[in-house]
Amino acid sequence: MRRARLFLIAIGVFYIINLIGTLPFSTLGLFGTMYPGVELHVGAPIFTLLQDAWAVIGLQLGAIGAVALWGARDPGRYRAVIPVVIATEVVDGLWDFYSIVWSHEALWFGLVTLVIHVLWIGWGLHAWRAIALKSPMAP
Repeated sequence: MRRARLFLIAIGVFYIINLIGTLPFSTLGLFGTMYPGVELHVGAPIFTLLQDAWAVIGLQLGAIGAVALWGARDPGRYRAVIPVVIATEVVDGLWDFYSIVWSHEALWFGLVTLVIHVLWIGWGLHAWRAIALKSPMAP
């Protein structure tokens, strides 16, 4: 249970930090780093739409993070959060791959985020296996 608890705490904190990083007051600098050379149209309605979309993504990650932190109190009972995180990281990894290839995301930034996704997926699988061995679900 210790491995699962540590995973849930770590991903919970990470996702809460992501939530803060996707809020409109912090995305302006981030977008310039992620998409160098792309005209962002700061101040235009399309930029506000982009910020709003990122805020929604952040809220979703924050919600998963809050549940993960809550679930860390009893990882056996909240084991289902782990595959949710794994699935989220797979989808976000695919999104980053798409962004690198077709959306002008800075290669270095995309590769760093891909490595982060792979690390979370690996740790999640490790934690999920460990919790399954400790307390297998009843048939």
